[in-house]
Amino acid sequence: MYRAKLYDPEAHSYRIRYAIATILRDRITNEGAFRVCFEMLDEEEVIRGILFRGLKSSRLRKALERSHLIDLTHWLLRFPDLAEAYYSSSVEQ
Repeated sequence: MYRAKLYDPEAHSYRIRYAIATILRDRITNEGAFRVCFEMLDEEEVIRGILFRGLKSSRLRKALERSHLIDLTHWLLRFPDLAEAYYSSSVEQ
């Protein structure tokens, strides 16, 4: 992925995709680039986008739950509406 695009203020969907790809790999090849995904002015939107996609993708959801790169509990505390969906679907499984 083209890392310079991470700094584009309008490229929040690109930051979401980059962060998801890194979380799925569960390793950081460029820690600065991964951090940039969450340091721009749209951090809330990026995190919400990742969590929302995690509800649709079981592979991503498992990666989020097991990842040492992020703190899923902290993220879910920031978004109670998504936290409810995460907890209710984990009870069903």
